[in-house]
Amino acid sequence: MLSFLHPAARLLIWLLLAVFLQLAPGPVLVLLGLGLLLAGEGLRRHWWRLFRRTRILLLTLFLVFAYGLPGPSPWGLEWLPSHEGLAEATLHVLRLLVLLGGLAWLLVPLPHQALMGGLWFLLRPFQILGVPMDRSVVRLSLVLEYMEQMPARQGWRQWLAPQPVAGELAPVIVALPPWQARDSACLLLSGGILLAGGLSWLA
Repeated sequence: MLSFLHPAARLLIWLLLAVFLQLAPGPVLVLLGLGLLLAGEGLRRHWWRLFRRTRILLLTLFLVFAYGLPGPSPWGLEWLPSHEGLAEATLHVLRLLVLLGGLAWLLVPLPHQALMGGLWFLLRPFQILGVPMDRSVVRLSLVLEYMEQMPARQGWRQWLAPQPVAGELAPVIVALPPWQARDSACLLLSGGILLAGGLSWLA
């Protein structure tokens, strides 16, 4: 799904989607979720892995929003959250689920080097402001690599424990393909569609 795009273009489209999702109503979120589900088996598997890693956070957010809004409870049971709270909690969790699906869309076709190259491409203009671009990309690359290699069932204490370093550190490699006209066209088209949808719901 648009796997031919420049990594930086994919990152920008995902960032635009993240902003767009804050304004999208429930039916649009459902349609976007269904579209991502139909985008391929690889995307669905990665989306499921992201969901499993964040399921406790999603459940916590659902309960916070559900019980955070006052109102009448369903079936007159006072210990249940209100109708308004359930609706708001469902909307927020659905928003986050679609955002995770968009993250899977971003990560599935991109090798690690391409993702780092896209990030480096986007951070390059900020170098004139003194942003340590190279160090930031290297640190993020090491964090992502560590997260991918960590066993899924390790406890949080393992995250804080110092990790042994075996041998020499491998260099961080970035892959930066040339920016092409189709990247600009897809970015402008996606941005225009998302902007038009967002403005229509604000009006």
